Amino acid sequence: IDLYPKLLQFKPCVSESLQMSTFRPCIRPLVITRGSDQLAVSTKFEDRSDMGVVRNYGAMLVELCSAIPDGVVAFFTSYSYME
Repeated sequence: IDLYPKLLQFKPCVSESLQMSTFRPCIRPLVITRGSDQLAVSTKFEDRSDMGVVRNYGAMLVELCSAIPDGVVAFFTSYSYME
C-alpha cells in the first residue's frame, strides 16, 4: 500500500490495513452491467447524475450484502454513489 503514495507523490490522509484469511476462496470479482429493473449500472462520469443508475448501484450492493455472510468490500467512484 506504500507504493502508490510514492509513485503519485502524495501523502494519504487515511490508510488502513485489514486482516483477511486466505484459507478459503474469499475474493470474487463481479461485473454487473444492468440492475434488477434492466437499467444500466455504470460508474461512467456522464452517468453519475442519473439517479436511476445510482439507485441500481445501491440496490445491487444491498442485495449482495444480504446474501454474502462475511461482508463485502465496495469501491465507490464518487461521493454521490457512496451516499
